[in-house]
Amino acid sequence: MHEGEIRVGVVGVGRGESFIKGATDAVGMKLVAICDVWEERLQAAGRTYGVATFTDYDAFLEHDLDAVILANYFHEHAPFAVKALDAGKHVLSETSANGTIAQGVALCRAAERSGCIYMLAENYCYTVFSQELRRLYRTGEIGRVTYAEGEYTIPWRPTRACVWPRASITGATGCRRPTTARMRWRRWCTSRNRCRR
Repeated sequence: MHEGEIRVGVVGVGRGESFIKGATDAVGMKLVAICDVWEERLQAAGRTYGVATFTDYDAFLEHDLDAVILANYFHEHAPFAVKALDAGKHVLSETSANGTIAQGVALCRAAERSGCIYMLAENYCYTVFSQELRRLYRTGEIGRVTYAEGEYTIPWRPTRACVWPRASITGATGCRRPTTARMRWRRWCTSRNRCRR
């Protein structure tokens, strides 16, 4: 790592915009590269922030950076994190870490093997309403809980243009007009991986 700063690359110019803006010297970081296959937006962001741009993830990992922030599609996080860790980069994943148990095992092994830091930055559990549910459970105000399941949803409007109108870096085609069912995270997970008994 460079002395006094963490050189950061962000994957995903849509969801990653807040990370792109936030990687400043005020928090000990320097944005040095961004990666996405959405070329038009990628090039615009590259000009705005004066950083290197990549549509190829492998070439991105070869750039002079210390850490990678993954703000791409959920189903890409584990394979992208493993590649980054194997390349000697620290990783922050801004959403669910893996979609299958096998991906989770591969991710843990890559983190251990690399000696780099892997951070899961899912913050939904810290929202006010999640903390209130936790309080209600801990105080017993809602009685004995024998089963609970939670999920957060994004209020997609069926007529809203898709915010990811492009193919993903792994080649999966993005949607044109999302519906709640098409964009829900559970679509990417098997029931065995999300249900606990």
